[in-house]
Formats: sequence, C-alpha cells, structure tokens
Amino acid sequence: MCSSKKGLQFSTKIYKLSEQVMLLKNNQSLWLSLGLIAAILLTRTNHFGGKVYLPDATLAVLFLGGLLVARKSWLGVAIAAAFAMDFYALGWKGVSDYCMSLGYWGLIPTYAIVWGAGRWLAKHSRSGHQQPFASAPYLTTGLAAASVAFVLSNAFWYAFSDKVATLSIMEFSQRVAQYYTPYVGYAMMYLGIAWVTHFVIISLPSSNTANTH
Repeated sequence: MCSSKKGLQFSTKIYKLSEQVMLLKNNQSLWLSLGLIAAILLTRTNHFGGKVYLPDATLAVLFLGGLLVARKSWLGVAIAAAFAMDFYALGWKGVSDYCMSLGYWGLIPTYAIVWGAGRWLAKHSRSGHQQPFASAPYLTTGLAAASVAFVLSNAFWYAFSDKVATLSIMEFSQRVAQYYTPYVGYAMMYLGIAWVTHFVIISLPSSNTANTH
C-alpha cells in the first residue's frame, strides 16, 4: 500500500515537472517567434532601398524560423509582417514602387523555400543527432537558400514586370548580378550573428549547469 502511494506521488511529481518543462519551452518558443518577427519589422523598411536603415534581415529570419520555430503557421505571420512593412514603406515613407508588379507575389513561394531550407536542416540535424548550428551544414544550407531566393525573386520579377520587358534574359541577368553579393551577403551576416549568439548563450554558466542536470 505504501509503495503504491509512493509510486503515485513520484508519478505526480514527474507529471508536474514535465508540465513545467513544457511551459518553459512554450514560453521560449513564443519569445523566439516574436523576436524573429520583430527583426523583420525593424529592418524590412530597407527592402526597397535606402541608406539610413539596417539591411533587410528577412531571408535570415525566415531561415532561422524554419530552423527553430516548430509551428508552420509562423511562416504566414512572418510573410504577412514583411509585406505589411513593404506597403507601409510604399504608402507612408515615399519609397519608389519600381519593384512592384505581379512578380512581387513570387516572394511568397521564394520565402517559403528559404523557410523550408531551415526546416529541412532542423529535421536533418535531429535525424543525424547533430546540432542545428553545426557550422558546415548551417552555413552551406543558408548560403544555398539565399542564393536560390535571389534567383527566384528576380526570375518572378523578370517574368511578370513590364519595367524589364524590353531586356533579354542575358541583359537582365547582367544588370541584377551586381545585387547578388549584398543580397546574399546581408543574409549571411545575420545568420553569422545568430550563429555566434547561439554559441555565446550555450557557453554561459547557467546554460552549462542546466545541461548537466
């Protein structure tokens, strides 16, 4: 009888502990999700150009969202936030609408692919028992995702924008090639910052203590 009571008490403690751990993870995930969306809101104004603002972090945020945020619905929120900032810049900041065309909506599948690359890396890391921030797969996947995004976004613009209709594919490619380095470079810069931040956090004494229990 006593052993059954002790077993019940032990099971109750384990259940409560698991609830607390789950609540902590949910809170961490919520703050992470909100922080990533905030990064889009703070940097997206520069998407259509400008020298005053921080470089656009959208690509890096989408990749990190796929890597770290479990909920698929987060992608829709992130894309909506990016588009909202674009229309804010066009409507209230006086930014040129030169890049706006039907091709603009090609950003939806483009961004979904970048997010999907992060999600693929997360699943691949779990199946291979690796850290998602392992430098080689993290950086190569991020670089590949950003490069594909550059090609796709410009392909949609070329296909559906009347502003470049007179250019051949070769002429168009030569003109946009100059933007590849900053487009991909800024994404990799933010991914590099996230990589460094991750390892700084896990190296903190509190993190090491938590990992030993």
